[in-house]
Amino acid sequence: MLRQPAMRASDVDREAAVELLRTHHDQGRLTLDEYTDRIGAAYSAVTLGELAQLLKDLPPPEHLEYDVEVLRAAWQRSSAVQPVAPPSPRPARAAPPAPLAVPVPVRAHQAREERQRGVSARSVLRGLWTAVLAVTAVNVAIWLLVLVTEQPVYFWPIWVFGPPAALLGAAELCVRRHGGPGS
Repeated sequence: MLRQPAMRASDVDREAAVELLRTHHDQGRLTLDEYTDRIGAAYSAVTLGELAQLLKDLPPPEHLEYDVEVLRAAWQRSSAVQPVAPPSPRPARAAPPAPLAVPVPVRAHQAREERQRGVSARSVLRGLWTAVLAVTAVNVAIWLLVLVTEQPVYFWPIWVFGPPAALLGAAELCVRRHGGPGS
């Protein structure tokens, strides 16, 4: 139990609380939203009681070198004799184990990604061309019906086909220029 929750928190107290929150997030006890909310509250906390509220539903850190209450207790014990030295830095974490998968050479990996990106760009362009041609075919059919039943009119479906065809043609050139498959 925290003895003096109304005591003002120091930067060391706030950093210790943030480190505890980070550990609990890494262990899966806090979601990303909870973690970011609590970190913001920790940095804006004024008293030790506010910091304790952020940690009250989390288990105590047995594996950590210090926490807010440990720092405060150490300060209270040694404040009569001498000022408290800052806590020693935590020992470095061990490196994570190496992945078991065999690494793929960078060039082969990049080439595969580029091929996949090119294939997907081609399929998207093919679908867009199909849509433009279908809409244009419907408009040409309407133009033919109007042409048969009334006076001759200019070929207005060109305005339905022209601009999208120009944009899709430019996109086709870009895909072919940047090494898409079949270029």
